[in-house]
Amino acid sequence: MNDLFHPWAWFIWLVGVALPALLTRNPLYHSILIGALLLDMWVLRQHRFNGWGWGIILRLVGGIALAGVLLNALTVHYGTHVWAHLPSSWPLIGGPLTWEAVLFGGASALALFTLMLLFAVWNMSMPPSRWLRMLPAALFQVGIITSIAITFVPVTVRTVREIYDAQRLRGHRFQRLWDYVPLFAPLLVDSLERSISLAESMAARGFGANVDPTPDRTRVLYQVMVGMGLLGIWGGLFARMYWPHPPLAAWMSLGGGSVLVLGVLWAQGRRVRRTRYRRWYWRVRDTALVGGSVVLLTVTLFTYARSPRMWLYYPYPPYSVQPSFEWFIGLVLVLAALPALLAPPRSPATLSRGKAEHP
Repeated sequence: MNDLFHPWAWFIWLVGVALPALLTRNPLYHSILIGALLLDMWVLRQHRFNGWGWGIILRLVGGIALAGVLLNALTVHYGTHVWAHLPSSWPLIGGPLTWEAVLFGGASALALFTLMLLFAVWNMSMPPSRWLRMLPAALFQVGIITSIAITFVPVTVRTVREIYDAQRLRGHRFQRLWDYVPLFAPLLVDSLERSISLAESMAARGFGANVDPTPDRTRVLYQVMVGMGLLGIWGGLFARMYWPHPPLAAWMSLGGGSVLVLGVLWAQGRRVRRTRYRRWYWRVRDTALVGGSVVLLTVTLFTYARSPRMWLYYPYPPYSVQPSFEWFIGLVLVLAALPALLAPPRSPATLSRGKAEHP
């Protein structure tokens, strides 16, 4: 499986796209991001043929988002554009139904779908083995546990689909709710076998044996330093939120605490012996992807700091129900499609594999 981009280029792209997706609920901006991310996903599928069950998850998220739109429309009775009335005696949902509530629920649904689509592209482009290598050496155990947790849902979805197809081949028909009971027993057995196989493979590879022992005094010193560092970070953040203009001591506490925590992580990472069997290569397209992502990140931060109302969408009064649109922000958001635009043509090996997997 060929790597389209360097892992650190993917990470910078993720940060650059995630920031505007989190800062705004403007449906016009989110529509641009969704279109760009769908193009990225299509190109990744052309190169890799592995969606990891994200299609089903995205459909599920779409259903949840639509339910959120309905819930917001029924429970928020604020706005001037009324399209229906429910009896006021009905608890919670009784009262006027406004288009503002529908629009705000729809904007929130688009924002949720954008984030899920973004992490679907990230998951397809960065399997756990790659981003696990990017973590600091001291956090390798946390990274392995997190990678197992992240891959649990897609693998389970794929297993359910395989069991469903096998049951249908045996003549079973899924028509009523209790007809799905035969799915659970094979799924439980497969999950137990998969967990046992994972534990055996981790034990066979010497999980945790690549860490040099730490003397007791050093371990206690590290614990004290981490505690002091977290306390300093907490104090600095508290001062930053409590006072509009925090004193210099707050910034010193925040910086000193961060240095302590990072220093302990660096020292603990030196105890871990890591072996790498594959080299990551930085190419011209990686530089282009990082450059475009930095432009997207910079424009987002600059415009949001200069005028947050450029990104604001709040359909309730006194604001307008029509979302604003700045053309240069829309053009910059198109940079989210850079992975698809910079991806190299499919190699003959990838083409032949695609024909074999999708006859």
